[in-house]
Amino acid sequence: MYKIINSMNNNIVLAKNEFGEEVMLVGNGIGFGKKRNDIVIKHKIEKIFLLRTEESKENFMALLKNVPIDFITLTYDVIDSLVKKYNYPVQEYLYVTLTDHIYCSYQAILKGKYKNSNLPNVSEKYPIPYQIAKDALEIYRKKISINFPEDEVSRIAYHFMNAEGETVLTETSDLYKRKIIINRIIKYLERNNIHRTHENSNFYDRFMIHLNYFLDYLDRSRDDNKS
Repeated sequence: MYKIINSMNNNIVLAKNEFGEEVMLVGNGIGFGKKRNDIVIKHKIEKIFLLRTEESKENFMALLKNVPIDFITLTYDVIDSLVKKYNYPVQEYLYVTLTDHIYCSYQAILKGKYKNSNLPNVSEKYPIPYQIAKDALEIYRKKISINFPEDEVSRIAYHFMNAEGETVLTETSDLYKRKIIINRIIKYLERNNIHRTHENSNFYDRFMIHLNYFLDYLDRSRDDNKS
């Protein structure tokens, strides 16, 4: 049983399940004429998002302001399925950054303004995020029915690399060294009272992605000098 907390629009409601957990329910006409404490008709529910933390709730709300629900639903499914398939833990904010990225790329393609990123191929250094990105791109192409450029593989891979969750890394691995550098930068930002908040999350996350780009640029420059 789901009891409505707030009707976001005709097709989306914030509700609580029988365990008192907050969920976002999606379905055609699910919120029409509904008010607080009304019971949701089960056959109208097409998708359920369990909001495990306050951050996940804020992230979902932020996406609803700018991104169509179809893109949000699809990206959440893509992340959940591939994280499970490859046993690749990710941080919560990936749902926001990847959804935002895919929607922006989609709009750029429709407007004829898409530009290749010229990012380095990370398939050898980071084979798992790269394969995840390839799988993700294939899903997006099928579900959205638009020919996303192959350049999207590298872009998506960086999103997964940047948002990797807790996992065991050897101290000699490139990813471990990268995380050490990024953690030092984050600590520097925090010492200067710069923290990731709901208001600055998009700018903060974009900064972290560009930081990864920059670290790869340094790696390529170092490799070029050796050859």
